[in-house]
Amino acid sequence: MDRNRAAAIDLVEAAYNLELPPAEWLPNVLRAGEPLLDFGMGYYGAIGSGASEQGVPIVTQVQAAEGAEELPVQIMRAAQEVGPDVVKIASAASLGRVVVLSETRNQWPQAYEALTRNVGCKDMLSLTAVDPDHRGVNISIPSPELIELDPKQRWRWQMIEAHLAAGHRLRRSLDGQSTAPGVPMTDMPLNAEALVDPARFVVAEATGDAQGTEAATSIREAARLVDKARGPLRNRDPEEALRLWEGLVRGRWTLVDWFDTDGRRFVLARPNAPRIADPRGLSELEAQVATYASHGEASKMISYRLGLSPSYVSRLLNDAMRKLGVKTQPQLVEKMRGIPESAA
Repeated sequence: MDRNRAAAIDLVEAAYNLELPPAEWLPNVLRAGEPLLDFGMGYYGAIGSGASEQGVPIVTQVQAAEGAEELPVQIMRAAQEVGPDVVKIASAASLGRVVVLSETRNQWPQAYEALTRNVGCKDMLSLTAVDPDHRGVNISIPSPELIELDPKQRWRWQMIEAHLAAGHRLRRSLDGQSTAPGVPMTDMPLNAEALVDPARFVVAEATGDAQGTEAATSIREAARLVDKARGPLRNRDPEEALRLWEGLVRGRWTLVDWFDTDGRRFVLARPNAPRIADPRGLSELEAQVATYASHGEASKMISYRLGLSPSYVSRLLNDAMRKLGVKTQPQLVEKMRGIPESAA
């Protein structure tokens, strides 16, 4: 068993941990994923809480690996050298991406030189699990050697990034709410819209958009696949486990564990759709697909991120582009860029 690969599911489980206080979420995620995250020079994670008026990311929490405590300072020093304009452009281009620093050398040579010199590395892998509203988590992993990702490795990192973004978005929405177990069964815990009994994979309760046969079927099947991913498959085939465990179901719900007063485990389907700019007549799903596409995300990744079939993503994108009056990707980018972002 490759422990590094198997740690991927440990990291995803940590991303959806609702029991820890907010300040402990990031350290726990990094600890869980450490076998996967350390290339020999440590790593660090940062929580982003939006962007300044100049478009520079606002960082509210930083956590470095033991022995790499200077890494955040080194990266900040490099950012100061290249200046806010480059940081703004690079940050906007990296939202929701897996970025290999050496692959951006031609695009941002000054940033590449400053980062490698200040950090003392030859390359760096960054998971920018940040939503379109500039909120989320960034994990940076320096490397003493150049990083070359094959398609399978890159896809694995992209799937992990999607879960980090969904997990942190879920935690943000729960801030100020009680996450303690024991909520009476007559109330839906944590403002969930469905409660699944994992012993039989049936929807025990549903409300809102989760009511109805089609929604219940999707939630039930997703819960079954998550359970499969968290079983022996996590060690036998981590990539397949990640593929089965999608961050959202039908672009709306994230599935998380919840325990009642008797200690019985249930799975909650909680609304966790990404904050998307004013859709100007688009449906919620059309706006989600169009926004991620305008950030350069491929249909395969949009499909995984939102828990939608690839064919449905294509249809939603076509419908969105028709409604917006655009025919090409650059036109879509320009159109979506002119839409003000939703309030946090």
